[in-house]
Amino acid sequence: MTERAGPTEAQVAALDGAVAELLDQGIIAGWVAIQTEHFRNLFLSKQLGCWLLFTWADGSIEIEEDYPPYALVPELLAGTFTDEDRSANYQVVWVADDRRGDAWQRYGIHESPGHYMGLAAKQRKPR
Repeated sequence: MTERAGPTEAQVAALDGAVAELLDQGIIAGWVAIQTEHFRNLFLSKQLGCWLLFTWADGSIEIEEDYPPYALVPELLAGTFTDEDRSANYQVVWVADDRRGDAWQRYGIHESPGHYMGLAAKQRKPR
């Protein structure tokens, strides 16, 4: 079994400020906005990680962290996203550069990740 190489740091860095639409059978089900930042790992090596803010059409949000070896970023770059909590597979369509600023204004990360974690914790979860 061959292990697939993860994204390069340059590929991840290019996602800073990016927004993608998440389509379910051609209908927009949500958006994901990505903010990258450098951090130091356990061994004090500097690495590039990212925060991913998912804003769903129903108004709910989720925020995820991804860092090397990356779990979510490769999937998004491949054009798909599987959400096991929602039992759904989404097509990922990146917002074009000419619409990126407007999309970021609406769906981007404008507060600390902790702010979004708090909001997500207060949301009603389906049982």
